[in-house]
Amino acid sequence: MYRVSRQREKEFCKEMEFLGRLHHRHLVTLRGFCITRTERFLVYEYMENGSLKEHLQAGHSKAPLDWRSRIQIAIDVAAALEYLHFFCDPPLCHRDIKSSNILLDQHFVAKVADFGLAHATPTPTSAAAHEQLSTDVRGTPGYLDPEYVVTRQLTLKSDIYSYGVLLLELITGRGAVQDNRNLVSWSQPYLATDSKVPLMVDPDLESNYDSEELKSLVKLVKMCTQKEGKSRPNIRQVLSFLYERLDRDASNAMPKSMLGNTPSGAFPCVVVTNTVETSGFSSNFSTSTKAYRFDTTSITSASEKI
Repeated sequence: MYRVSRQREKEFCKEMEFLGRLHHRHLVTLRGFCITRTERFLVYEYMENGSLKEHLQAGHSKAPLDWRSRIQIAIDVAAALEYLHFFCDPPLCHRDIKSSNILLDQHFVAKVADFGLAHATPTPTSAAAHEQLSTDVRGTPGYLDPEYVVTRQLTLKSDIYSYGVLLLELITGRGAVQDNRNLVSWSQPYLATDSKVPLMVDPDLESNYDSEELKSLVKLVKMCTQKEGKSRPNIRQVLSFLYERLDRDASNAMPKSMLGNTPSGAFPCVVVTNTVETSGFSSNFSTSTKAYRFDTTSITSASEKI
């Protein structure tokens, strides 16, 4: 690997500071990070039940999820995206929503992880809400917004498409790409006829699901996976749909008091000597390793040697 230059390190630390201020019940909390001469390490909270992918796809050791758990996970992920799209300034497009990036805690509460590809976009409520941002195409095959792939124009609606694929995974238990077939394409014959929809439901559910809720979820899948971004709902509309059609317990709705800008707790990283000031935090440089933790206001370096 190439040695990390001081300028690139400062840029990386600024990015980490921003990510460290993202705080929501359904986002995996970034506790701290560490930089060596050749590597960068991020430290996240521990998620006891692994990834959603491990619970859905055949061949994994995790127990399959029941129908209600799948519905709640869909709601949890939508709540996280609402925070990124509507409560962050600037709004963030995650760009890599997929089942392996949805982690489950000890109570099976879902949290979105991996912000490595996250990208700022125009504010959803501003006059620039529908503006497109030209970027290199990044993401995971099977989840990528086809419009984004063709035009290279990124909008928040790209996350909506990926979310629609995630809903299909929750319904079918299949991967976004399986047996060399794209899940959205594979599902089209079933989605085209109501009577065929039950045929694509995950066999692990053993028909233990609510048929009306399935119809509602399928309707949402169709809306989210429209080829044109302008035809897709925004995440706030998605969340409203989920609460109205699928959430049996209104208390699950995310109150604004759950939202915030800073992480709770701090990760005790440590390093020594030669403080260098940058915007919003200070870092202590050793000859080989620099480590940082997050407190409730900023990124700070620890004061004792590793």
